[in-house]
Parts: sequence; structure tokens; C-alpha cells
Amino acid sequence: MAKCFDESKAAFTRNEKGLAKELSLTGLAHKADMVRLNKEASAKIFQENNKRSTPNTVDLHGLYVAEAVFYFERTIEQADREQSIRVIVGRGNHSDGNTPKIKPAIQALGERLGMTVDVDPRNDGCLVVNF
Repeated sequence: MAKCFDESKAAFTRNEKGLAKELSLTGLAHKADMVRLNKEASAKIFQENNKRSTPNTVDLHGLYVAEAVFYFERTIEQADREQSIRVIVGRGNHSDGNTPKIKPAIQALGERLGMTVDVDPRNDGCLVVNF
């Protein structure tokens, strides 16, 4: 994708507008494939992580932040609001600098939506969300 876009810019600079357009369209096709494949991969990761989860538990670790937010929003839409939700976000061990990224994003989103979000006292890689 990036190679096509770079070559497209170079062709445009050389005034080869037809080639530039062709390379740009090829780059866009590669980008669409990348988006589709990333979405499929995140769905597989989510499915695998959650195949043994209890109804009010969702495991988001291993996903990118945007993907985790998507699955968290979907989970709260389907949740029994009489019970709390356990959200496994991980400790950030695999993030740059071992700094959690999903955890603060889910905490902030839950609080923005009017929920109480607490760190599980038994596991700091898990949040407890109450409606």
C-alpha cells in the first residue's frame, strides 16, 4: 500500500498522471484489504479470548484500543444492567513501555457513559463496571 502511494506521488511529480492514478487506485485497494483483514483478525482474537467467558465477562486484551472500545460498547449494549461486568483489559505487559492502553480508554469511556468503573482489587488487569 505505502509503496503504491509513494510510487504514485513520484509518477505524479514526473507528470505521469495516468500511472499515478493507477498506482493510487492500487494503493487504495490494498488499504481496503488491510482494513478488512484487520477487522477479521480482531474478530478472531475477540472470539478466541471470549469462548470460555461467563455472560458478564468480556476479555479485551490483545486488541488495539479502537477495537477494544468497539467490543466494549457492543458488550454494554447487550448486558444485563442489573449485574456488573468484568472487563479483562490486561496489564499492558505487551504495550510499549509496559504501559496499559486499553485500561485507561475503557475506564474513561465507562465513566463518560455514567458507569462506575473500578479496578478489580484481585487483578489489576481487570475492571469491574457497574451501570
